[in-house]
Amino acid sequence: MLNYCLKMEKKVIVEGVEAVFKRLGPGKAIKFFQSMGLSKGDSVKEIESITEKMSKEDIMKGIRKSRRA
Repeated sequence: MLNYCLKMEKKVIVEGVEAVFKRLGPGKAIKFFQSMGLSKGDSVKEIESITEKMSKEDIMKGIRKSRRA
């Protein structure tokens, strides 16, 4: 049961992080997590793990969107 709960918790966290990146874009999402004190690890690895599923086009759209805001 504990293992199941941990897997569900991780899934919810991953979904939440992906939602924040999608909504705010990479730049603002990183600033958001830093302001929340959630930047405790290697930020480059964190960003790579979040963006590895995104296409180059999606990443570029996110960057352009965050620059306009």
